[in-house]
Parts: sequence; C-alpha cells; structure tokens
Amino acid sequence: MEIMSAYTSRLVKICGFGCCLALSTSGLIAADLVLQRVPPLTVEQAPAYPQNLARYDCGAQVEAAPQSNPIANLHLNSKLESREATLLCADPTVDYALSSGKTTLIVSLSKIENIDKISFLNSGAKGNLIIATANAKLPTNSPQWHDVSNQELTPDSVKAKIGPAEAKYVRLTFDVTQSGQIAGLGVYSAAAVSDFTMPRARKLAVADKSENIALIGYNVTDLHAKARALYVSSGDDLKQANNMIDDQPATSYSFAANDAMPTAVVDLGKPTALRRISAIYSPRQGSVDFYVLQSLPGGEMTSSSGVDNSPRTLRVNDVGQKNLQPVGSVTDNGTGRAAIDFPATTGRYIMVKWNSTVQQDASFSVAEIAAFGGGNQSANLMASNASGTGRSEIESDGKTVQDGKDAKDSKDVPAEGPEPPAEGPPPTLPDPPPFTFVPEILPNSE
Repeated sequence: MEIMSAYTSRLVKICGFGCCLALSTSGLIAADLVLQRVPPLTVEQAPAYPQNLARYDCGAQVEAAPQSNPIANLHLNSKLESREATLLCADPTVDYALSSGKTTLIVSLSKIENIDKISFLNSGAKGNLIIATANAKLPTNSPQWHDVSNQELTPDSVKAKIGPAEAKYVRLTFDVTQSGQIAGLGVYSAAAVSDFTMPRARKLAVADKSENIALIGYNVTDLHAKARALYVSSGDDLKQANNMIDDQPATSYSFAANDAMPTAVVDLGKPTALRRISAIYSPRQGSVDFYVLQSLPGGEMTSSSGVDNSPRTLRVNDVGQKNLQPVGSVTDNGTGRAAIDFPATTGRYIMVKWNSTVQQDASFSVAEIAAFGGGNQSANLMASNASGTGRSEIESDGKTVQDGKDAKDSKDVPAEGPEPPAEGPPPTLPDPPPFTFVPEILPNSE
C-alpha cells in the first residue's frame, strides 16, 4: 500500500509538472502574434471591387429636397450636425440621421457614369426607398426621372442592382415609418481593371472654395488609391482581405472563430501623414488598438517600387508587441465601430488589432478600415469656419481638435503604391508596318 501511495504521489507530481509546462508553453505560443500575408490582387478579383463614385474627392455632390444645407455652412461631428454632407465623406463610422416621413436626396456625379449598383448601411430605419436616375439635372418631381428600384429598407444594409446603366444624377426618395441612421453610401461604377492600373484623378467638388472650407483628403486606405491589405492574423480565404478597404461597407472579411486577437495590416504604398483612423466590424465587447508604423513589425518593409518582398508569415513575439505603441485605443461595448483622432503621425503601414473581453463562438468580421491624412490637411472629414477666423474647432467622436486652413491641402494623391493587379490586360497588337508607296508604270499605248 505504501508503494502504491508513493507511486501515486509521484505520478501526481509528474502530471502536475507536465500540466504546468503545457500551460506555460501554451501561454508562450498564445503571446505570439502570427500574421499571414495576403495574396496580391489579381485581374479576376477586379469585378468585385467597383469604385465608389459618391465621394467628394471624385467630384460628387449631394443635396436634400426641398431644403439643403450649403456645404460651406457644414461641419462634421458626432452629433450629426453635418446632415446630408456626411453621406459623401469616406468615414464609415459617420451616420446621417434619417427622420420619419419623406426625404429626397439627389446625388450628382462629376459626369455621366456607367452605374451598376447602390448600397448603404442602415441602422434602425424602416420604410421604403425609390431610386431613380437621370442624365440631366431635373426638378425633384419631374416625370422624366427613370425609376430603377423600389424596395423596402432592410436591416443592416440596403443593396440595389440598377445597371449597368448610364446616369449622372441619382435620386433617393425615402418614405420612412421609423427613424434611424444610414451611412456608407455607395454609388458604384461597373468595375474595370483601369480603376487599378490608371486610378481616377482626385478632385474637390466644392462650389465655394474659400478658405473657410476644410475638406479632408480622400480615404488613403481605399483599394483604388493603391492601398493593399498586406497581413491578417487568420481567415479561410486570405484573398478576400481587401474587402476591408474596398469602400463597400456591405462587404466584409471574416477572421477565424478561434482568433482571440484579430489583426489586420494595411500597406498604404508610401509613408503618409495620418490623423484619423476608423473601422466598422462585428459588434463585440473589447478594445481596438490602432497603429501607424514606419516599417512592418520586425523591421521588414515592402519595396517602394511596388515589388512585394515581405515575408509570407510574420511572427511578432510578446516583446515585439510591447514595443509597438498604438496611436490610440478605443473601448467598445458592442457598437461595432471605432474611430480615433491623434496628432499627425507619418507611417506607411496601418495595423488594427481587436481584443475581445468575452469568449466568441462565431467568426469575427471587419467591414471597413479607413484612414485620413494629416500634415497640412484637415484632421476631420468636413469643417467650416462660419466666423471667418483663420481656424476653427470641430468635434469628432467626442474630441475637440483644430481643423485645417485650406481645402487645397487635401489635393495630394499617392503617386506610388503596392503592385497593381498581378495580371494585367493582354498586350496590345504590334504596330503596323510602315506604308510604302510604289508607283505603277503603265506601258505606252503608242
């Protein structure tokens, strides 16, 4: 009996030591952040990423009928004082309040475009939506508008397939029975490879370009601005990671259900001054950390010439993670959105890391990550200085910051970026041979 007791005691000690070692090893493994490289964008994926034309930097404008707030008198904050102007800014965390009753919005594009679909996020609004298009500017109630969609306002997101069809003006008529908020308006063109190989010129569509207008530069993480999703911590289909930066809040990228710390790294293509980052994702309780990095964790950096020489797997140990200082963190109680303003910081990479405080049974998805420029650019989406002074204070997510001096500072566009789609269009035909004239001498009839 004593022998059995001693054996049992020794066995318990060995098992206890083994369990402690296993737990210790598991803790070391769990502390490492392992990132997987996203495959380069291919031509086959291009149709899934149409460009959103409903943006101020693409030349779009919006007005509400019968009344519309002039863009020069608007400023953006968390209290929705900017009204319909928020619909054309690229921050997916900013809502437009949709009141009960009828509301008509008219979006005008810079030129006649081949429009394929329209979508936006819907939070709480119930009722009906009629979409109409036109090539010329018409009165709101003109019978010449061409109705292309009549549908109910569905929860979470509203999508309408309307084309391909040519139009310069889009009329959205809401008949709302229950008020709510909408965000992330998208008027998407028929996707083309040229949107990636030859990006559209960016411009500001502001009628009054006086110095009291401050409109931030476009979203620098937009896929069409040559940004690319570079690394993710998990996921079944890594090719879909660019859904997080496609300016389509209705699409998303799903991380693995067992990923306790979902992380995404976006390559901007070149060092860029940033002052705001926002994201929308699956509602969950926890915190979100935002990073602006000069180089990848571990010191690696992709080539500025567009050649991707980053490693396929990037492992960041616990010490390396502690050395990374976020530009800001947000505690989320389950809203599924986070935004942070911070002093101008220059970096080529954005890293966003989600930390959950509760056990998750389902996969976690991210719909959109957006970042906005700093330096001499405005810190916020839109601002006006009604008093005519040189600077004004504006609110964003409960914080007060100073806006920029001039809208012209937001005109810069990244000149370089990661690689275009991996496979380009077929080569052009060779030049025709030079034309040579050979005179023909007819025999003399005499």
